Amino acid sequence: MKRIFTIFMTMVMLLGMTQVAMAAEKNPDAFQAAVDVLKSDQKVEETQALPKVDPTEYIPVLMYHHFAVRDMGFGDGITTMQSELEEQIRYFKEQGYTIISMEELDQILTKKEQEKDTDGDIGLDMKVKYLCITMDDGYYSNYDLAYPVFRKYNVPATIFVVTDYITNQIGLKKFTWSNASEMINNSKVGIYNHTSNHVPAGKTTTEEFVAAALAGEEALEANLPTRRTSVRALAYPNGQNTPELQQALLDEGFSLLFTIDPGVINRSTSRGAIPRIMVSSGMTGADIVARIEQTAARTMGS
Repeated sequence: MKRIFTIFMTMVMLLGMTQVAMAAEKNPDAFQAAVDVLKSDQKVEETQALPKVDPTEYIPVLMYHHFAVRDMGFGDGITTMQSELEEQIRYFKEQGYTIISMEELDQILTKKEQEKDTDGDIGLDMKVKYLCITMDDGYYSNYDLAYPVFRKYNVPATIFVVTDYITNQIGLKKFTWSNASEMINNSKVGIYNHTSNHVPAGKTTTEEFVAAALAGEEALEANLPTRRTSVRALAYPNGQNTPELQQALLDEGFSLLFTIDPGVINRSTSRGAIPRIMVSSGMTGADIVARIEQTAARTMGS
């Protein structure tokens, strides 16, 4: 039975990688990061012997990209149906998750950092099941399809935008600054930094990357007068980062820096390298919670 399950999961991953490759051929600027996640994230069978970790001991951060109204098939790491997103949000709420914003995440981590960990436990011991929802790149579907769902259920969500892509409408259609302001004004959606140019750390210097990050912050401040947040959050393009880059960005006042590495936030998580869990198309809310639990077991239960 385990062999059959392993073969099935391998087929699913290969199908997902094929769909991502087809999408990347059409839109290379949009889809590079998902390939690495598909290769590394789904090792479900390895968690079978690991103990379950209490969900109040960690915070999962979900990563979405693009949304659609038609069925994209199971395993696509890029596109989620609007109906799937709505079912997922309903399920999270039914399961007792409190979905939080970047500001709330920053406050929780600050509080936990101020508490002394006397027993060496890596858990957060929060008494509440928290969850963060993030999206990368700033596609128009975030505004057209996802935003109505977040507004309907009154839940926070974070969109990391490539500011030059928003201003100049580069690549697959992005929402506009006007759309971004509408989301901020009328919902709990927050707009944050994915740099100004989406050049990953492996293709530039630390100094140039920091300059692009600061240019992204300037564009957010200039185009979103209602942004009103003191939290500087950034998602690394393609997830690429180095310890030197992490420290340079923290020194510039960034407090939440997100990778695409699978994992959950716990007491040992660095603010310079916060992991996320990718949501693939075809997943139900129960599937995502199972993935969260499996990822937490791999992160904390070994």
